Amino acid sequence: MTCADLIAALVDYLGEEMVVEVRETFRLHVDGCAKCGAYVATYTHTIKVSRLLPKCGPLPPALEARLRKALEPELGGGQS
Repeated sequence: MTCADLIAALVDYLGEEMVVEVRETFRLHVDGCAKCGAYVATYTHTIKVSRLLPKCGPLPPALEARLRKALEPELGGGQS
């Protein structure tokens, strides 16, 4: 597994949606690659911290519209 493969598979790994063999290959790479180990640790920590943040109500409509417009290029255009 390369570093790029690991990054592409990170969501599946954290969501525990990987088959056992691929998960083991993933773990071996993380354990043997300092860069990927730090990346996974930081990503995992960010998720844990963000889950501790208080929940908020809906966004004000003007802010939601600005956010959707800003994200449009990343989301591939006219998705809702």
